[in-house]
Amino acid sequence: MPRMDHNPTGRVSFGIDDDVLDKFDAICDDEDVSRSERLRALVKQDVARHSDDDQDGMTLPETDRLTDAYLTLLDAAEPLHDAGLRVSREAAMNRLYSNDTPKSAVMDELIRPLKKQGFVKIDPAMSTVWITVRPPE
Repeated sequence: MPRMDHNPTGRVSFGIDDDVLDKFDAICDDEDVSRSERLRALVKQDVARHSDDDQDGMTLPETDRLTDAYLTLLDAAEPLHDAGLRVSREAAMNRLYSNDTPKSAVMDELIRPLKKQGFVKIDPAMSTVWITVRPPE
């Protein structure tokens, strides 16, 4: 069982048909994320979309696919001193690849388009390439 590496203050519980849950678990296995991680990302994505409708100041990427990638990176990123929210390139690629986007295509199909829209920066360092994720506005 994956460990919880955050301290949630709220809990959600609901029922779902077994066949849907089996398919969802297969998706999570393919993406190498826990059920909880994937559900948190989906809830954050939905909340961000609704917030975008309600608040003119919050912007999200142009497509649902890039929004999902941005929110996944936002969830994976951690504060690093005064450098902002960062995730290593390798960790970002591991979180973002799927059957639809192979690992070899993650940079070209997800991270670079997010960079072009100003949602991430690619920061090469001595031994690690960092993806700096812009926090929501």
